[in-house]
Amino acid sequence: MATQSATPWQHLSEPARKRLIWWFWLLTWLFLLGGLFTRSFYHGVVLLSAIHVLLFLCLFRFRVDPFPVQVRLAYLLWVAIGTYVPGMIVLMYITTVGLAANLFLNYCPLARLMLLMPWNRAEPLSPDYFKRVFLSPPSQGRFIPRKGG
Repeated sequence: MATQSATPWQHLSEPARKRLIWWFWLLTWLFLLGGLFTRSFYHGVVLLSAIHVLLFLCLFRFRVDPFPVQVRLAYLLWVAIGTYVPGMIVLMYITTVGLAANLFLNYCPLARLMLLMPWNRAEPLSPDYFKRVFLSPPSQGRFIPRKGG
């Protein structure tokens, strides 16, 4: 019965999941780097991000509550605003640095920011919670702010 309710994402092996995610983000980051020289690359970032969202929606049976889907939806919104809203290009510079931190240091600033959303936390916002979310060391997989460290 567990197999029936398993999402396609759960049918992928852990190494396959990590490779898929890493290569998708790397390709996106390369387009972000290209955008530093020619802004037309940013349209490719938005397109790749939309494909990434669609893929994860399919893998999670079109549910938006799984955290990986939320992060990709937020990322798509972020890069779409940075690309298409006049004066918001700074968002693309921020995401270029943030995505590099995710790829090479396992520190995803956007995922940590998403942990501040009321539906993703089990405790009230506090200085201690902010400290644990943003100043805890990088981690493999999904980051969970733990008390006492």
